[in-house]
Amino acid sequence: MGAGAVGCFFGGRLARAGNDVVFIARGERLHALRENGLRIVDNGGTTTVYPLEVTDNPVDAGIADVVLLCVKLFDIETAIEACRPLLGPETIVVTMQNGVDCVETVARNVGAQRVVGAAVWVVASMNGPAVVERTGAWAGIEIAAMSGESSERADAFATLCRQADIECTVRDDLGCMLWSKFVLLAATSATTALTRQPIGYVREDPVALATARACIREAVTVAGARGVTLPADIEQTAMRRLCEEMAADAKASQLVDLEHGRPLELEYLSGAIHRMGLESNVPTPVHTTVYAALRPFLHGEALHARSRRESA
Repeated sequence: MGAGAVGCFFGGRLARAGNDVVFIARGERLHALRENGLRIVDNGGTTTVYPLEVTDNPVDAGIADVVLLCVKLFDIETAIEACRPLLGPETIVVTMQNGVDCVETVARNVGAQRVVGAAVWVVASMNGPAVVERTGAWAGIEIAAMSGESSERADAFATLCRQADIECTVRDDLGCMLWSKFVLLAATSATTALTRQPIGYVREDPVALATARACIREAVTVAGARGVTLPADIEQTAMRRLCEEMAADAKASQLVDLEHGRPLELEYLSGAIHRMGLESNVPTPVHTTVYAALRPFLHGEALHARSRRESA
């Protein structure tokens, strides 16, 4: 559900491995995937998955074993409603969104017993209506059942992922898993969008790097105030990933959306840390400043409107 970069990359790999995958798409992407298949550009190699099952009507897809929920966070409520025809008694819903509070939203709508949270570790972008390209070494996900207990369906999905060349690790602590990614994601989303520069700039510029570190520390403090226990070395791990593992030309999806004049997930990134900091009486000056600076672009219109005025 949602044939953007994440949906196309993971759905494409699963389909390439012979699994029965249906892509729910619309508009130009729907027609391109249906007519040309999906081209996956990965580590310099290119493969095309064709034909694909693609529809804009979930009813056509039938009951699913697994729904990969890959839409943006601001579309989550609409997507959940659209997913209902896909849900059978044993269907699981894997939430592949950014942020830390999506699982609760989905659980309220479809039942906690169905929900498997995911932390997605990939930098991918759509370079055409039916072309997805991965940047860097990451190509995996971590998953955890919302109940925190072992789930045969989650384990079976993890096995399918591994058979499709997707690294998939099953965790037993959903909160720790989501926040361990979120502290880094919120920092890279904040600093790349604020500077309008890729990761390479952030880690080479001492001021930008210090800002990223401060973002990480704020998120870790907020997590602790909300009762989430993170690994003792979480700050060092996040900084190592930023400085050593992420591709220099990688851009957080929030920067890509900003550059294209699309709505931002800001409310669920720096905005969420700002809000949770207020609720927990934890100061978050850096994320609050980022939130304030990017709010004019929240709905994806201000940047383009400004460009038109300047050109006039």
